[in-house]
Amino acid sequence: MQEISLFVAFFGALFALANPFGNLPFFITYTSTLTSRVRKATAVLLSLFLLVFYLIFFFLGNDILRFFGISIPAFQIAGGIVVLIIALSMVSGEHTDKQKEILHVDDKNENKETFGEDLEKAEAFLPKVLVPLGIPIYAGPGALSVVVMYGNKAFDAGGGAVFDSIIVIAIICLIVCVVNFLATPIRKCLGDQGLEILVRIMGLILAAIAVTLFIEGLAAINSSFIVPVV
Repeated sequence: MQEISLFVAFFGALFALANPFGNLPFFITYTSTLTSRVRKATAVLLSLFLLVFYLIFFFLGNDILRFFGISIPAFQIAGGIVVLIIALSMVSGEHTDKQKEILHVDDKNENKETFGEDLEKAEAFLPKVLVPLGIPIYAGPGALSVVVMYGNKAFDAGGGAVFDSIIVIAIICLIVCVVNFLATPIRKCLGDQGLEILVRIMGLILAAIAVTLFIEGLAAINSSFIVPVV
């Protein structure tokens, strides 16, 4: 039961922060000079990069924190604050307001092409947009905070939880890949209002997760100061 709860909470938090639908306009914009086929190849390569990057922080996050002398509860509180700020911007509409102009940039490269050059061109193009498209848009401080925190919880819970968490990361990266791969039809299907509603709903869920992370971190710090009665 604990593993299922961890799986659901981790999936919800990382999905909201990776925000595949809300970040779709950014992907469209940064790949607007590419043909449709090359854009799809770029979507696949970007997702592979995110998978590797998330896994590095999942497995080595504690070591990174120790190197900087940061405790898990302190990182959890800081991560909760960062996540809450992001969530509030999503709920208020500020997140989507910044993207409204971006949603209409994408109609110039819909010409059909052959499949031959796609992967090679995508490999040459991806390093140019990893920052900021990969980091911090898809793998920002909020997402990395959640990966490190839930990674810590998973290792405490045992091998099954660790495996489930890796599956969560893989599923999120797959969703990002599919959404970006189908960027044009998804945007046309949902429209501006549909994307905005989806982002606001995810922001509300994310705010609840952020408060939970903050309270858990605060409780862990408080418990460390409790002096046992002899």
